Amino acid sequence: MEYQRAQLKQSVKQAMKQTRPRPIWMTLLYLVVTAVGTGVIQRILSGLDWSGTIMQYYFTMIFRGVDPDEAMEVLGRWILGNGPQMILSIVAGALVISLVVYLWQSLMNVGYEGYCLAMSRGRNPGVSTLFCAFPRVGGVLLTRLLTGVFIFLWALLFALGLVVVMILGAGLATVAPFLGALLMFAGMIAYLVGLVWVSLRYALADYILLDQGVSGLKAIRMSKEMMRGNSGKLFVLQLSFIGWYLVMFAVLFVGLLILVLVLGGVLGAVLSASGQVADLFIVWGIFWVIVLILLLVQLAISLWLLPYLTGCVARFYDCLRGGQPLNQGGWPGSGSGGQDPWDRRETAKRDGWDQSSYTWTAGQPGQSQGTPSQPSGEDGEGKEQAGDGKDTPSGPSYPKY
Repeated sequence: MEYQRAQLKQSVKQAMKQTRPRPIWMTLLYLVVTAVGTGVIQRILSGLDWSGTIMQYYFTMIFRGVDPDEAMEVLGRWILGNGPQMILSIVAGALVISLVVYLWQSLMNVGYEGYCLAMSRGRNPGVSTLFCAFPRVGGVLLTRLLTGVFIFLWALLFALGLVVVMILGAGLATVAPFLGALLMFAGMIAYLVGLVWVSLRYALADYILLDQGVSGLKAIRMSKEMMRGNSGKLFVLQLSFIGWYLVMFAVLFVGLLILVLVLGGVLGAVLSASGQVADLFIVWGIFWVIVLILLLVQLAISLWLLPYLTGCVARFYDCLRGGQPLNQGGWPGSGSGGQDPWDRRETAKRDGWDQSSYTWTAGQPGQSQGTPSQPSGEDGEGKEQAGDGKDTPSGPSYPKY
């Protein structure tokens, strides 16, 4: 099946234009809910955060005029004086808080990926789609933890190789400095390439979890299988968004430059000339107005870029899984007619999947989520097939898992 990046990105932009509520508002809601939930969890579990309590004691002593080294020594004696159980409590408390926060953020992140998957298929998903991962809390946690462990182990292996290369490069540099530096630079590049390759291997695990109802090692193995020979395509797809990140960096750089050069000079002139409180308030008001404008511009770009990028990865998953080739017709809502070629239920009919394996869908706002699809009936697709006189487009063969 032919893959064309430009048409894939165009189809996602078209889907974003037609989705209601607007993806930018859904993205804002996702970010706010995730941030607020993280704060609430940390607040509720603050009693377990011994590290925060210890740092609070430390800074309290600093503010009271205690020497920093002496304050650290006092805290060290207090921790050791309470025995090993204190150290165990500190570690266990930090681990519990991190695990709960990680679980919450993973659920929201996977739910947002589910929203973008539905959006890219022209489903017009509602707010409830953001929480579609909560019924699968065990699978999400297991898949995310295993993915993190595998990435860590691969990173550790690459790090050991990098250390060996650095040692060899340092030894070679004593004889040929240029060759030694070149070897160390090549080792660093290879290390970074390895990390990117590993992360791309597991990039589709969340979409497989949502779309096919599998999790853990099976979802990871399916992601590796689907990405075999396709890692470079996904890397180039993600790299094609670098222009937007450069725009965000340029906006931030120009804003900071204005703050440092212009307002810095104005503030210095005001302080040296009059030192009046009213003038200082005006300068600081201008300062915070510029900071607010910078934040709003960055937020506006991010709210548009995040669903665009995530939707492209979701559509890339659909393309590998068995959607129609992107150069054989329009995308949802483009006026090409016929069934949505990215509808997993239609691809299931074409390749003979067991319909009972399909456990996730995102319909129109107000429709139930997470119900198994039927060959026809409830959502009207069977009626549409029977009444429009058009045959379902036949797709190419693709791998069975």
